[in-house]
Amino acid sequence: MRIQIAPLTEDFLPATREFNARLGASAPFFLPESVPSRPAADPTAPGISLTHYVALDDSQVRGGFLAMDQPAWINGKLARVTNYQSILSEGIRDKKYGVVSVHMLKHIEQTTPYAFMVGMGGVDNSLPRLLKGAGWTLGAIPFFFRVVDVRNFLREAGTLRKGNYWQTAVRMASISGTGWVAIRIMQARPLSGLGRSPGLSIERVTTWGSWADEIWAQYRGQCSFAVVRDRATLQQLYPFSEKRLGVALLSRDSTPIGWGAWLDTRMKAHRFFGNLHVATILDCVAAPEHAEAVARAVSRHIEESGPDLLVTNQAHFLWTRAFRRAGFLSAASNYLLATSRQLSAQVLKSGGEMQVHVTRGDGDGRIHL
Repeated sequence: MRIQIAPLTEDFLPATREFNARLGASAPFFLPESVPSRPAADPTAPGISLTHYVALDDSQVRGGFLAMDQPAWINGKLARVTNYQSILSEGIRDKKYGVVSVHMLKHIEQTTPYAFMVGMGGVDNSLPRLLKGAGWTLGAIPFFFRVVDVRNFLREAGTLRKGNYWQTAVRMASISGTGWVAIRIMQARPLSGLGRSPGLSIERVTTWGSWADEIWAQYRGQCSFAVVRDRATLQQLYPFSEKRLGVALLSRDSTPIGWGAWLDTRMKAHRFFGNLHVATILDCVAAPEHAEAVARAVSRHIEESGPDLLVTNQAHFLWTRAFRRAGFLSAASNYLLATSRQLSAQVLKSGGEMQVHVTRGDGDGRIHL
């Protein structure tokens, strides 16, 4: 089998439709049936560009993936990085096509020195195993949750105990026999006065302003690796055309100090969240000394809209600490980060994995939230 990797063009759309039809119900998602733009070639170019690729076996499409070319902050410098998403192979239907994933990975490694992937559903899945065998660095991005409506949470979580997201809270509630009290105690916010200091204010915003550039400039020095969070990039990463998106800006004495972005979703028979009303905190950025105040204020602001549950995935130690201190509990995470060998080497040179800023907002997992 000779596999070739090529950008998706109009010529390949009929074969792509046939590929999607062959996968049918076995597919977790489908390859696109329209053609997006090509990525920017200039390494200093602003913004995000998307290109879908297909894996061709003669005239047949056997797989494909999305290359999301982005500006990034790596080891104290601006560079381009590619986030590879929606990797799909016919190998999920027929094992004889298992080699397709290997060919796609070889193409990725030959094309992009700085590459990463997020999500992937757990270390035992085929793609993470392939990446680990190829020398990529893999790790779980910590998952945090905060229960707002305890009664609704316990009712839904009781139907989902086979999953590992809620084991800690449900186990504690079961042992105590008083679920409401147990969860409230577990979530008690330490240092509860933090985030209520005089001069702090929070407001819902509907545009990305110049304040985003100022906050990013104060924060980026704390990162060994992060996709740029300036105004231009945020307009593409978190467009306000997404109706479920909320963004709040925190200020101290009228000076912007940080922001948070979230998605608001009423789940229906979701495999992890059942029928809960879930607010997913996609991202937060702040000057480092204000991270805890931002996590608390944004969480409190979202709670006022009445969700049953707040969830977030955060890699950077500033935000894992901030959300713990904001009363969030942790649970096992199946949301992974994989970095190519060259990107991993740069991360180690500049603070290590604890200073990587990658969140749920960096993944295609938003489509399931």
